[in-house]
Amino acid sequence: MNPQDTATLMTCRLAREIRNGDVVGVGLGTPLALAAALLARRTHAPGADVIVAGAVSPDADLATCLRGASALAGRTAGYAVHLVTMEMAERWAMTLQFLRPAQIDGAGNANTSRIVRAGELVQRLPGGLATADVFKILPRIVLYHTDHRPRSLPERVGFLTAAGGGDRVTGTEGPVRLVTDRAVIAFDADRPRLESVHPGEDADAIRSETGFPLAAGDVPETAAPTDVELAALHDLDPHALRELELRATQVAAAERLAAAHA
Repeated sequence: MNPQDTATLMTCRLAREIRNGDVVGVGLGTPLALAAALLARRTHAPGADVIVAGAVSPDADLATCLRGASALAGRTAGYAVHLVTMEMAERWAMTLQFLRPAQIDGAGNANTSRIVRAGELVQRLPGGLATADVFKILPRIVLYHTDHRPRSLPERVGFLTAAGGGDRVTGTEGPVRLVTDRAVIAFDADRPRLESVHPGEDADAIRSETGFPLAAGDVPETAAPTDVELAALHDLDPHALRELELRATQVAAAERLAAAHA
């Protein structure tokens, strides 16, 4: 697939993780996931809520949402500050969050802190913020990554920012699924499983280019976006700003974002 189609497929696949009644927290730094949340509300999950920049389910397109809280004034029923959203997470009033760590391993562990190679610090990342807590207290976490290769999906993350597996005491699951630019991986109880591969991808090649082992077996193709999804996505993201997170399309998408905000 070309990168534009990959961004669209990933958005639609992430959107399908949202159910009616979900309350989804999404950050401004993850436009692809934000597009997915907005898409779900406009298609199969109108009863879901999305909190972005503190605004609760704003009536706005993706470009407007990416301008932040001030641009959403008059488009939302209210705002929830960060402390309120964390309290919501603790009591399960927030049910789902999308996250894009720099590294993810087969246990669902995530690294958002630093990249280390041969014992040397290569790059400092934004850090954990509340990620370690969120992995334990939220009912569902769905991860995604736009660069499916062994260094992004290693056998073991180079730095453990947040541990997968959830919390047995409270009954949370932690990360349940990973959507990449090439495939969908499910974190089952015993081991990660290749759930589907995107069009044009080969399951054996995906297994060989993932740093952790994936269960063998026949793997279906990821379901293509429907006409309903495509129409709704065009309406909420006519500038294709969901492409900001893919290396091959981010420069052109950033130029479109700047033009949209001019």
